[in-house]
Amino acid sequence: MTRTQTRVARVHPSLWLLAGLLAACHAKAPPPAPSAAPEAAAAPDRLTNEERLPDSETAFGLSLPPGMRLTRHFNDSAYFLGRPDVSSVVQELQPQLTARSVELAGSRAVFARTQIRTDAGQRWVRIEVSAEGGGTQVYVQDITPPPAPHGLSERQIWSLVGRNADGTPIDQNQQY
Repeated sequence: MTRTQTRVARVHPSLWLLAGLLAACHAKAPPPAPSAAPEAAAAPDRLTNEERLPDSETAFGLSLPPGMRLTRHFNDSAYFLGRPDVSSVVQELQPQLTARSVELAGSRAVFARTQIRTDAGQRWVRIEVSAEGGGTQVYVQDITPPPAPHGLSERQIWSLVGRNADGTPIDQNQQY
């Protein structure tokens, strides 16, 4: 081999590499294939375009007017606090409740014993709406009585409350 042939052989692979890179840069990417269905698996923590956040917070299935926020929630009660006045909160609550009347006293309203129409458990609740500072507080308490015991004898029922069948205390140290 001559000196010229050797030099061409060394340059020749580099030229092919350069030509391949140039061809790749100028090649058009194929268009994306049309998808038959929209994104199948949406993220569970994202809302779709049709979904909206609720206007207000809820407890026991009771929704309050916008501007009220849940401040404390327990198994049997919940407290809400917000800017709306007492009368507007009461007007918002009445269609959601089975109560036919409300006790009004100054800046306070009480639904003494009612049920929330959307509550699946059909619990009995007491709702107090009162003026607090520059806004309103709503207190919702579950007052559903426990179920009555079934299938117990009279003696067993008395013993559940710590009494003999004649009404005297089982424990003589218990005075009442």
